[in-house]
Amino acid sequence: MVTVRLGCETREEVFRSPSLGTLTLPKRRTWEETLTIPEKGYNTINLVCPMCHSAFGVKVYSKAMARVRKFYFASCFFTIAASGIVFGVFAGVEKGFLGYSIAAPFMFFTVWQLSNGIRGRFDPSDLVSHARGKIHRIYDEKKVIFPN
Repeated sequence: MVTVRLGCETREEVFRSPSLGTLTLPKRRTWEETLTIPEKGYNTINLVCPMCHSAFGVKVYSKAMARVRKFYFASCFFTIAASGIVFGVFAGVEKGFLGYSIAAPFMFFTVWQLSNGIRGRFDPSDLVSHARGKIHRIYDEKKVIFPN
């Protein structure tokens, strides 16, 4: 079971003028859903937003699929970092520092994703993703730690 905080964004009219138009501000309201994590693969769960009453679906991934997704994102970050290092090596003295400065944060992200994937620490957005319907935001509140 994982508890995920979902949010719905609505627009609230603040000011209306015939010459200037309408001024609206975004307003976010949140609620919590408790979802069951499957043993293998993923399940698509249909939800209804209590604020705007629109139907949407979320995919809930298993622990193994969430780990594979973490390693996939780590490989993407590593590819970007490796490209920056290659650019730094072959760019010459004047522009070489640019490649290394691009690679440094992505190497940090790579290590961060790999360590969390190996330790089994997941964010709610690693376990739950948007599947269909009106897009509602998935907020990250706390780490989800699975017992070994």
